[in-house]
Amino acid sequence: MILAKVTGYVVATQKCDELRGSNLLLIARLDDNQQPMKDKSWVAVDHVGAGLHDIVLAEEYFALNSERYRAMSVVAIVENVFRDR
Repeated sequence: MILAKVTGYVVATQKCDELRGSNLLLIARLDDNQQPMKDKSWVAVDHVGAGLHDIVLAEEYFALNSERYRAMSVVAIVENVFRDR
């Protein structure tokens, strides 16, 4: 799982049956200082109602054809991150 920030939305006029009714979000992975990492962006299926600028927990899973495709899924909206320094 990764921490990520929602940086945008993806609008698709046609979706496969598994994605109908789902929102698609553009997310960027966060570094240890909770800053978006360059070149670490994905489109993720939103399962929790996240919005723009939310910090989210996302997971990668095998989708459709597990040998060829992987997908990202937003599974939680993060309120706080606590870490021991």
